[in-house]
Amino acid sequence: MGDKPNYQKIPVHQLVPGMWICRLDQDAPDSAFESQSFYFTSEAALLLLCPDCKYVYIDVNRSLQAPSERQDGTQEARKLYLNLRTQMDRVMGDIRLGNALQHKRMRNVLEDLMEAVLHDSKSMVYLAMLRNHQDELVSKAVSVAVLSLVFAKHIGLRQDQLLPLGMGALLHPVGLLQVPNEILTKTDPLTETEKELIRQYPRRGHDYLLAQGGFDDETLDVVLHHQERLNGEGYPDRLKGRDISFLARMVAITSVYEALTRDRSYRQALSPTKALSQLYRWRFHDFDSRLVEKFIQSLGVYPPGCLVELSNGALAVVHATHTEQRTQPQVLLLTCPELKPLEQQELVDLAQTPRLDIRKALDPSDPRLEKLLKSVMSGHPGFPI
Repeated sequence: MGDKPNYQKIPVHQLVPGMWICRLDQDAPDSAFESQSFYFTSEAALLLLCPDCKYVYIDVNRSLQAPSERQDGTQEARKLYLNLRTQMDRVMGDIRLGNALQHKRMRNVLEDLMEAVLHDSKSMVYLAMLRNHQDELVSKAVSVAVLSLVFAKHIGLRQDQLLPLGMGALLHPVGLLQVPNEILTKTDPLTETEKELIRQYPRRGHDYLLAQGGFDDETLDVVLHHQERLNGEGYPDRLKGRDISFLARMVAITSVYEALTRDRSYRQALSPTKALSQLYRWRFHDFDSRLVEKFIQSLGVYPPGCLVELSNGALAVVHATHTEQRTQPQVLLLTCPELKPLEQQELVDLAQTPRLDIRKALDPSDPRLEKLLKSVMSGHPGFPI
């Protein structure tokens, strides 16, 4: 990057993501350069700020390709995530058929997942919130593992604890494979017998893995005790407080968040912001309050997958958060300001887009949004809303 500015006038249609915009054609002619400067991310985002903009001034020396590289990285994360789910499909399929669990395959899945989270945790959290996978248990396993490892990265968990945490999170629902599907999908209240069958799934998963051999004690503990609660009202052993291991307390939080943000047979999913609010209300009664607060920090004020209304009236879904600018995440635009669905996804970084911010978080279950969101989702079924 040069020390001296190198200004150039350029038409909007020739802009490339990463160009440093110094002034719009709608600015006052005598205004100073770089009074409203920012990186260009997309033409749609620019036109949201200035609908009649025909050309801009850029600083060639400050321009870079970082935004487009970030989009390429998101595509790589998506490929890796889909591969992880495919591998977990095979693992769950083996267990359903009564075949031996292949430790090498599980280790490879976990190592790939850890590397992905370390490299691009923001994209991995967003992908984990997508609800377009047929096998609900596979989706649950991978999502909880992603959330747990992102949580671990945020709090600086020791390297030697990442493997048992990730493995325990990936395998935490295996005991549910022994629960009849008609109970898991039942819409009516469960009988006491059915409730007890559910309460025993962590022990069934633990006993299955113990019989397979090769799993360390910390992994087995996560599988056995991720449904325990600090007040002693969890299951299967009704442990209290510090009797519950640190890793199990982490997965207790991430698994509940995942469950709250997923459609269930007996209730609709909560929005990410409402799910975090619920966890916060439960923080002293059910969970480790310090860990709940750290988990919320790891996802940000507007978590990935959160539906928001922007200051110009457009709707968007949060894609990734910034550590230092938590109220200005990256968002994927869903509509124009007139609430007309966009034909193509546009990634906008609010931290780099002046005069555009989030007005409020929205609840996708709001009946007033139902028709609009159906129209949006018909064109983009992968959105996590």
